Amino acid sequence: MRIKSDDLLKIHLPRWEEFPDFELYIEQVIGFINDKLAVFNINADEPLITPSMINNYVKNGVLHPPVKKKYNREHLAKLFIICIGKRMLSISDLKESINAMMRVFEVSEGYNIFCDELEYEILSSAFPEEYPARTVMSAPSREVATLRSLASAVAKILLFDRIIAQRKRISSLAARIMEENK
Repeated sequence: MRIKSDDLLKIHLPRWEEFPDFELYIEQVIGFINDKLAVFNINADEPLITPSMINNYVKNGVLHPPVKKKYNREHLAKLFIICIGKRMLSISDLKESINAMMRVFEVSEGYNIFCDELEYEILSSAFPEEYPARTVMSAPSREVATLRSLASAVAKILLFDRIIAQRKRISSLAARIMEENK
């Protein structure tokens, strides 16, 4: 089965260099993340992130506190990874994954690697002939293998969500047609 969800296949996560080069207040952070990661939001009625979620991430040590109530690129990169990965991992596991990444990479480099891996995994899941699967064992380091594993899990869940949503729409349409033909 080939996946044909255009928003998924054209996904582009903003790279570090594409983040605003100025600090943002919490409402700007929320708007930016909810806009750029809308494709990951399975429940359109609820935001992907809220001020209380961000405050909890700071309180639990996943994020360092903002400076003068402003958030920088490092905050954004970590929040993107958290928002993308929170369906698969607990916050403590995400914290450990981010900390492990930071022991080897600058946040900017680790974040960009994760984005590259995730975009490739989505394409690989949809078009395996054109984008052969990358194995964890072929990763150049344990840290890249960790990022690749998370990216693979996220891609699979994202595609699964789309398949289920499509089936629900088809079932709903079929039920309406049957009801009209009674």
